[in-house]
Amino acid sequence: MSLVHAKAAPLLHDMLALIHRHPRAAIWTGVIGLSVPWVVDNYHKYLSLGIGGLPYNPLGWMISLFFKPFGRETLSVKQYETDQNQETWLDQAVIPERRGSRPVTGWHFLPHRQINRLPDEEIADQLDALFKKHAEANPTLVQLTTSPHERHVKGMLVHSSITPHKTAATSWNEIGHVHPPDHSMHVVLSPADCKFVIEHGWGERHPLSGMRGVPMPKEYLLIYAPRNQEELDVLERIIVAAIGFMTNSREVL
Repeated sequence: MSLVHAKAAPLLHDMLALIHRHPRAAIWTGVIGLSVPWVVDNYHKYLSLGIGGLPYNPLGWMISLFFKPFGRETLSVKQYETDQNQETWLDQAVIPERRGSRPVTGWHFLPHRQINRLPDEEIADQLDALFKKHAEANPTLVQLTTSPHERHVKGMLVHSSITPHKTAATSWNEIGHVHPPDHSMHVVLSPADCKFVIEHGWGERHPLSGMRGVPMPKEYLLIYAPRNQEELDVLERIIVAAIGFMTNSREVL
């Protein structure tokens, strides 16, 4: 036996004896050791989505992880087809099917973001301007204030003078907001418009939408970021439709 082996043998014997005496501790140590790389990678993925409604730190990450098992699929439309309210606020005849496949969304859905097929700076700025323009053009219907969902960006809310309907109240009266990192949006649309938007590839439901106790009605959708002027025009129509539905007004400017 070599000198190295001779010195290592007693140490190995002691380690095996320790594992034998405390098997649960040994297993737990192994699980933690194997999971550390995943934890570090997953935390960085959370941070890469940008600031959202949760704390931008380990606490927010842990809250996001807690809700992960509760997430549901995001593309079915049956719940909209069976809704008694079948009013539409979109002019569906002029909106085409979105070209290409859907963008990929982050593993975490708190915050809920897309992570590819992002707009260039010019298109992103134009979307911000459109959102602000329609908020300012409808001062008796909406008000622009801090988003109750995102907490760090401006959200468009039903004006305080309007009595909100049930869907609006569930959504904390928020009509929608734009996410600065990717320029996707969350908006609340009528059930019929939700069905149309999802089927035509313009968006998807939030994984927690419609879950009891969560301030996201089933009509709470993620709208994919626009990539060009044609898509920007569609998103403008979606913004107007969201204002109309949430304020019950056909006079949106």
